[in-house]
Amino acid sequence: MYSVDLIHERLDKAAELGFVPVDVRQGDPVEQIRGLRRARPGARLPGEEETGGVMAGIDAVGFQARDRRFLDRVDPRQVINDLARLVNPAGRLGIAGVFTTTDAAPAPEGGHADGSLQVPWAALSDKGVTVGFGRTHDRRHTTHLRDLIISGRARPGQIVTHHESLENAPSIYDRFDRRVDGIVKAVFHH
Repeated sequence: MYSVDLIHERLDKAAELGFVPVDVRQGDPVEQIRGLRRARPGARLPGEEETGGVMAGIDAVGFQARDRRFLDRVDPRQVINDLARLVNPAGRLGIAGVFTTTDAAPAPEGGHADGSLQVPWAALSDKGVTVGFGRTHDRRHTTHLRDLIISGRARPGQIVTHHESLENAPSIYDRFDRRVDGIVKAVFHH
């Protein structure tokens, strides 16, 4: 499994959790992953040798995805375009990133203030890719997730990097948005 990002701390956390970190500042993440897969033939499933991509991918970023050419800008199309290039024929994509119907910020390139977005539908259709969308149905899963945590099978604390008092929340959110101080996930205490 690969984790694509540009924040050192998140890449380090992904590596701790067993993912192969892919730093977008080092070049095209699609080509990096293809290169990694070529270097490790056992990393591919039977039949993937010729395609070199992956069978499943997740966009967990959404409309705030950074443009890797201009890190001070966002490009909400970039992740889905990369996934369309990387996913193998008959693969699957899960779009769990946040795409809202309105955004207070100016519409980024390729996106619109009404939440619409340019997506490479032809490429996805040509490959026969199954695409699933949507936010989680949190309440439906709450009891099950709680039980997984209590039993020790799920350990969400692994991704927590900061414990702070509730009074520090505005500062933590500001620093998280600016991607400074290594904040991956914060827990606030009252």
